[in-house]
Amino acid sequence: MSRIVIRPRIQIPILVVLFTVWTLLGVTYFTSGDVVAEREWFGMVLGCVLVTSGVAGIWRALRLGVVIDAGGVRVRGFDSRDKVTPWSAIQSVDCAQIDVRGGLPLYATVLRLGDDADAAMPLSALGSYSRQDAERKVEQMRSLKRGAPSS
Repeated sequence: MSRIVIRPRIQIPILVVLFTVWTLLGVTYFTSGDVVAEREWFGMVLGCVLVTSGVAGIWRALRLGVVIDAGGVRVRGFDSRDKVTPWSAIQSVDCAQIDVRGGLPLYATVLRLGDDADAAMPLSALGSYSRQDAERKVEQMRSLKRGAPSS
């Protein structure tokens, strides 16, 4: 099975732009005035923190998405560690409404990890406002699950 990476199309560019502005704000602490020349430590530390957090935010935003390979499904979130789910732990793949945004329902692939309804993992990165588009992604995920090596 080849490795497939699915990334959110709207969320990544917006986050990259926001964190680029954040990084540039930090750079301005070093370019305007005499922060470095007068050794204003607060300004230098604040500038370093803004630049470092901005670059880290850009890096995290560019990693967002879902990685599907022979080992299973890896969800790369912005604010947490990668969540890896092996194919053997996935009972079924369904399509469900996971949220309402702007008055429109958001449909996404949901991985059922057990027999209870609570053991479900929605993949919001695969979300769509179109039920047909979400169903297409679910069918693709089901075919990948069928083709995955059993462990």
